[in-house]
Amino acid sequence: MSYEVSVVFKEDSSLNAIQITVSAPERSRQVEELMARLVQKEHSYIDVPSDGGRTVRLRTDSIIRIYSQNRKNYISTADGIIRTSAPINELFTQLGGGFLRISRFEIINLDKAVYFDFSIVGELKIKLEGDQMVFASRRYIPVIRDYLKGGDET
Repeated sequence: MSYEVSVVFKEDSSLNAIQITVSAPERSRQVEELMARLVQKEHSYIDVPSDGGRTVRLRTDSIIRIYSQNRKNYISTADGIIRTSAPINELFTQLGGGFLRISRFEIINLDKAVYFDFSIVGELKIKLEGDQMVFASRRYIPVIRDYLKGGDET
């Protein structure tokens, strides 16, 4: 039997995580599938134009960082570095959540950040997976600090 699904939002400031409760007349196949979808982490992809006219499809969770160096744009992944002809702003727009702009020329995947070092005044050093060390632009440090405290992405 298939049931109509209704969604109710209840704000609870005492919680420090999202809690989902599924209520149904019985634990049916429909309920099991719904619960599985709620916890499933879907992979998202981005199509990136690379040099040479090819388009490369990358899983966004494989991206460590995107950066510009000597007027050329690169995407660093666990599998290596890809040179892309796409502008950084365009890539940032396509990526969605989980990515943070740390300068005009660099975007990082927050899931790949090992630590943020604010110990030197006016400087932010970020260690990423793959032993990559990057520095945030001074202008972006307050925005990054705010985001890490629960603000919005930039």
